[in-house]
Amino acid sequence: MTKSPVRIHSLDYLRGLAALGIMVYHMHLLNFGETDSSSPLAVIKIYAVTIFFILSGLTLYKVYYRSLTIDSIKVFFIKRAFRIIPLLWLATLLTFLLSNESYTLKKIMVNMLVLPGILKPETFIANGAWSIGNELGFYLFFPLIILLIQRNVNYLIAFFLISLIPFLYFTYFVLDPNVTLGMQWSRYVSPFNQFTFFLVGMGLGALRNPPAILVRAAPLLFLVTLALLFTYPVHGEPIQLTSGNNRIVLSILTTLLCYFIYIADFSFLPAAAQWFFSTLGEISYSVYLIHPIVFILIRMALGETAVSQPYILIVSTIVASLILSYFVYQYFEKYFMNLAKLFTFTKKSAVTVK
Repeated sequence: MTKSPVRIHSLDYLRGLAALGIMVYHMHLLNFGETDSSSPLAVIKIYAVTIFFILSGLTLYKVYYRSLTIDSIKVFFIKRAFRIIPLLWLATLLTFLLSNESYTLKKIMVNMLVLPGILKPETFIANGAWSIGNELGFYLFFPLIILLIQRNVNYLIAFFLISLIPFLYFTYFVLDPNVTLGMQWSRYVSPFNQFTFFLVGMGLGALRNPPAILVRAAPLLFLVTLALLFTYPVHGEPIQLTSGNNRIVLSILTTLLCYFIYIADFSFLPAAAQWFFSTLGEISYSVYLIHPIVFILIRMALGETAVSQPYILIVSTIVASLILSYFVYQYFEKYFMNLAKLFTFTKKSAVTVK
């Protein structure tokens, strides 16, 4: 695997590419409208966030499987809060200030308190924050799951099987393939519909080391799986990607994609490419939350040019978002990550959480 003593770099690569893909999808959506489910952009719209959930479960498992104790649960929640909430608050505040919508006091309080939004993630103000609400919900159960599987890994299998009940219920009964995804968005973003992916990630982290031949083939298998994911024969409104047998097949392919990049050795890549993909992974949280705000600001600055020359708006937004996200990560996210250390005193893990 492409690992360092500090972090799993290959996971950074995929996390960064997923965030970049979501930004590109949003640029198309905001300028040209929704895409057909046969488009790779539509697949990215749905399964890039699925990748986030899987990688989150995988990474947290690698960090905490051996180190988490009852006494350190408080430390876990403090670190997660300082890692997630400050940037979420910043994105929420900026979205609120730039929006023409009028928000009720109740909705503002739900966003600032964060926890109420876990059960109703569609109420988050910041674009894309629904997935953050899901993540926070998963964190509430994570310590219990880890403490149980430290005793017996079969508990993880049990949690996964239980999570399949709501997952399959949403897939085959709740999400109606004859109704647009937008009309069913509050159902789709329910944490009960997504928890399985977080557990799948934990399961990948619990797997034994793969044979050397599979590690060598992993980069190629990753590309083949990505091609299958993008060319899977499905058409129509994006709801087709999230319901019925299509969702099962695409979820399996997404899981394989995460597994192959996890075990792959990318040391053959040029140093510049490794730096770029690693950095993209590090700033992915900022890219995910900041780019809709950057889009609004640049559209305002360009005026009529934004309408007549949409590609100027798109390129400007992508470049500005990447640059700004780098500085937000370095001087905002890292500040709160370091601040969390003042409240925690634990041994450093061999793998750093992203």
